[in-house]
Amino acid sequence: MPACSDAELRRLDLTLLLVFEEAMASGKLSAVARRLGLTQSAISHALKRLRDIFGDELFVRTPRGVQPTPRALALRGPLSEALRLIAGAVAPQGFDPATTDRIFRIGAPDLETALFAPLLARPEGGPRFVFLPLVRQAAVQALLSTEIDLALGFGGPRPNGCEAATLFEEDYLVVARHGHPAMAVPMDLAAYVAAGHVLTAPGGTLGGIVDQVLQARGVSRRVVVAVPYFLAALATVAASDLIATVPRWLALAQAKAFRLVTAPPPVPIRSFAVRMTWSRRAASDPALAWLRGQVVEAVSAMRDVAA
Repeated sequence: MPACSDAELRRLDLTLLLVFEEAMASGKLSAVARRLGLTQSAISHALKRLRDIFGDELFVRTPRGVQPTPRALALRGPLSEALRLIAGAVAPQGFDPATTDRIFRIGAPDLETALFAPLLARPEGGPRFVFLPLVRQAAVQALLSTEIDLALGFGGPRPNGCEAATLFEEDYLVVARHGHPAMAVPMDLAAYVAAGHVLTAPGGTLGGIVDQVLQARGVSRRVVVAVPYFLAALATVAASDLIATVPRWLALAQAKAFRLVTAPPPVPIRSFAVRMTWSRRAASDPALAWLRGQVVEAVSAMRDVAA
């Protein structure tokens, strides 16, 4: 690669390096602007300067964002290393949640949003939190493109470019309204399948893991209504004689608010892991380290409720 002249180096400031790095990482200029706190116009101006300096288009617009040219791909290693060296030369700054106005963006399905949003919220001030309904591959892509800072949800293989930690193992409880006759005595399988059920099914089906377990035992239940959200299921149970089988920690956290009683299901249902996942590129960010610590503290608070 030809060496830059002194005149070209003088034109290459730190903001341009950051815009280049973020554009390479996310492929979306709106995400670059949000991440760096710049306007779309400023990002466009920075890209024009980069193109002038390197004599190449660098990024080509596509329906899904921007794609790097071969020259941009060749530049990524040296420019990333330059940024790393500059960052290492600057004294690291801590993160003070009492004075920051940072907005943390978290990808999570209905269950994890209902569990963690009340525990992360800080009404006295400080950082704010935006939960987005992103799960599985959509959440991973949003992490890698820096559209979100953290993903919470069902475990699975650790995605490339990410780190992950299991937060807890979740199983199930049966919930019903206060005074429901089926909850007056320990619920057996016959009473369970005789009741009308509410199912949480984001995909719009009328069956799930519970129905697979029951089928293996040669019985079935009647799902009266399927809803896409767990809180909608709890609200439906609270206002009817229907019952629902929902994740234990959610049931315990919301039982008082919805005036529900809980009981163990009459058949064993396999548990599942809930974990948090973050981009490896963000591992050293003190603000995001604080965020992950807050999630772990929230899990401790939930354990106290579940105890």
